[in-house]
Amino acid sequence: RPHSLPKHGLFLSLFTTAILALSVDPSQETHETIIDYGNHNLEWEDGPSSWEEFGHDNDPSVCGLPVLTVEEWEAGRYWEGNTPVLVKNMTDGWAALNNWKKQEMIRRYPDAEATMGEGRLLGETGPDDAGKRLSPTTVKEFITQHMYNPLKYFFDRKIAIPNGMLEDCHPFPMPTRAYLANPEAGATYALAKKRKVRKTPDREIWRDHLAISIGSDLSGLTFHHHREAWNTVLFGSKRWILWDNARFKHNVTRQRRMTRDWDTHEHLAGHEWIRRLYPEPERMEEIRAHGHDCIQHAGVMIFVPERWMHMVVNIGDTVSVISEVGLGIGEGKKPEDFLFDPDESSDDSEDWSEDNSEDWSEDDMEDDSESEDWFTYVNEE
Repeated sequence: RPHSLPKHGLFLSLFTTAILALSVDPSQETHETIIDYGNHNLEWEDGPSSWEEFGHDNDPSVCGLPVLTVEEWEAGRYWEGNTPVLVKNMTDGWAALNNWKKQEMIRRYPDAEATMGEGRLLGETGPDDAGKRLSPTTVKEFITQHMYNPLKYFFDRKIAIPNGMLEDCHPFPMPTRAYLANPEAGATYALAKKRKVRKTPDREIWRDHLAISIGSDLSGLTFHHHREAWNTVLFGSKRWILWDNARFKHNVTRQRRMTRDWDTHEHLAGHEWIRRLYPEPERMEEIRAHGHDCIQHAGVMIFVPERWMHMVVNIGDTVSVISEVGLGIGEGKKPEDFLFDPDESSDDSEDWSEDNSEDWSEDDMEDDSESEDWFTYVNEE
């Protein structure tokens, strides 16, 4: 028959359990430790900064980017080219220089909605397809409760920005400003003459897209690439590592060995990549020869051409505004946007869809490695 305790053994067990239960002091119950990750400083500038470790003076041999005036940026139409550039004094005259100060932003826009997630993971999928990796938040909630959590980064390309925040960034950089001034520029009436149509599809033009990024020291997105974009810093600084698309677009092995740990294939957070992987001679030489390592200060805009690989590390509390070609103004997230689990539908051998490759990618899966002279192809299986 089934094994069972003798009756006296069962009684002893129940008696002992009862005594132990009575001996527990409710006042001695353990509670989960609650960590306060909020930013309670008066201003952004009062937060911690890793400038001593991650800052540098943009020596031409390290950065090497042209530094333009706003007038030169516009006259040269650099957004149509394939060269990254820095544009100084872009925020001159912006109301955001006052209205986006820490206390003022919380006072004016406490309920402005966005999402937050881990920068390392958002770099892999892009914020549009992060699904469960993101959670909804507001400006006030993020700043006062989550900003110093190393796994929380405030960034979303589809957030619905309040009109007041948009107006704070006038005059917008070109070419975004041109679209806002005349969204129908270049459009002509169709044959039916009932409405104007544009021959160039929306995905190929700069429209009214804007996104906001708020992050603490050492936060930022890991290596990724997408369509042309500009990024303007209002407070804080950013360290950028940029890498020419021509060097990896036909060689996924080179790309992964550059951006990930060679031994573990791990995709590191940006500051850990700089600390642990960047000093390797091959990586350092590759960026010096075919990329850029630059510091972006407050008031400066950086233009990143189409498909240039890049990684960003914030230095100090950092606030920036971003626009990307082909995207329209955000309409906000829906509850179902947070249900998707990217971990169940992707892995390192993922074949990026055509739509995804038009938008945001970590890996470029076409491989033509035999003719390459750096990081020769190896069987990664």
